[in-house]
Amino acid sequence: MPTGVYSLRDAGVMVDLLGKEMREAASRGLLSAANRAVAHIVGEVIPGLEHPPVDRGHYRAAWRAKRDGHDAVVENLSPYAPMIEDGIRPGRLHPGRTLIEALTAWVKRKRLGGRTVTSKSGKVRHVAATETEARRIAWAIAKAVEKRGRPGLHVLERASARFPGFIAEEVRREMRAV
Repeated sequence: MPTGVYSLRDAGVMVDLLGKEMREAASRGLLSAANRAVAHIVGEVIPGLEHPPVDRGHYRAAWRAKRDGHDAVVENLSPYAPMIEDGIRPGRLHPGRTLIEALTAWVKRKRLGGRTVTSKSGKVRHVAATETEARRIAWAIAKAVEKRGRPGLHVLERASARFPGFIAEEVRREMRAV
């Protein structure tokens, strides 16, 4: 078993070195806990929502954990994350060409509108909405959100109940390693 003998003169230096190592270990533990928080949000919270905000996965893929000095930050880099997180108040959305085009593409991807056709042989199939019909549906959605707003999903708030446990486990693990 390795042992070391230190004189009393070296005690101050050792305490400083140990304190620095402990701070670094705590910082590593916080970053590890932030990464676990991101995995929790992406893997459990978002899929567990009644209506998850997943179209092409941009919002889900934009969650990041990063170091900020000795702290760790969990953030979403998506430009529309505030509207998903906090919602949209009535009267705050003003539909423009860009929004209507994006909603039209979304309507087509979700196969909204269109009609069901039965062939002579009895086969039933869905015929997608035309461009005009998809644009009308997109306009109706935009006007409804403008009028009634949209409630926020508060994803970060829902996930934050587990954060203290992640922090305690990860910081403890890193401190034991020191």
